[in-house]
Amino acid sequence: MRNTARTTSIPATFRQSGAPVTPPAAPDPLETALRSAFDQGEPVDADGNPTVEPPPASPTATADLHAIWQNMTIGEAANTPLPQLLTLLGVTVTEVDPDDLPISVTASFHGRIGEAEIQLSRSLPQEEREPIVRNFLTSISAEDTHRTNEPYRSRLTRQITGTIECYAWCVEPHHEHTGNIENIVHQSSRITLELPTANGPMALLYAHIGVDPFGVTEVERNPHIVIDDEQSLHLLPLMQSVEFADEMFEFAAALRSMAGKAAR
Repeated sequence: MRNTARTTSIPATFRQSGAPVTPPAAPDPLETALRSAFDQGEPVDADGNPTVEPPPASPTATADLHAIWQNMTIGEAANTPLPQLLTLLGVTVTEVDPDDLPISVTASFHGRIGEAEIQLSRSLPQEEREPIVRNFLTSISAEDTHRTNEPYRSRLTRQITGTIECYAWCVEPHHEHTGNIENIVHQSSRITLELPTANGPMALLYAHIGVDPFGVTEVERNPHIVIDDEQSLHLLPLMQSVEFADEMFEFAAALRSMAGKAAR
């Protein structure tokens, strides 16, 4: 005959006798954290509480900014957007009137890393601004500096010797000229109109022949008369020079007549 008895599983919380058994208490979270910190070698305070170190602060000191800038490669600096570079280096860009900058200067830099200002002239084309600003940033340092975008100055790369056609009346020593050929001018000896005074003659007018082969106007490029009153220069074409001479002759005759009348 088959055994029909059933087997019943006994819960783990009961003994075989059926008496209840208290389950183990859950571990204390603080104790677990302390043991984990101890096992991993993490720092704890005097009471055994784990200490948490604050994350490193973002670089703000001048030395830190300079170190970051120096460690950037040329490629990284070139590929970094300009606004991001300006923020990193603490540089502000200001647009100013052209009159606020020195003559022939369109941009200036003043300051140091972390505190600097770049001034750009409003007349500066937009496409030229970013290259100028990036050029300023390449020389930024922890020390105060001042720079301007000086206008391009040409330099002598090759010296040549040439022959210049001159005039018979020219007294300029062209053989001594060593500069640009555009600076060569032809000039005669000058005459002077003097006014006799009790303290000696006083010069009123000077005149000489002149030619500027590279002058802007046609009068300058052709032989003309230069009238100099020590305040300004007047360039007279040859026909006007003759007219002026006739007027001076008439003035001299009238002056002589006035002196004769006064002597009677």
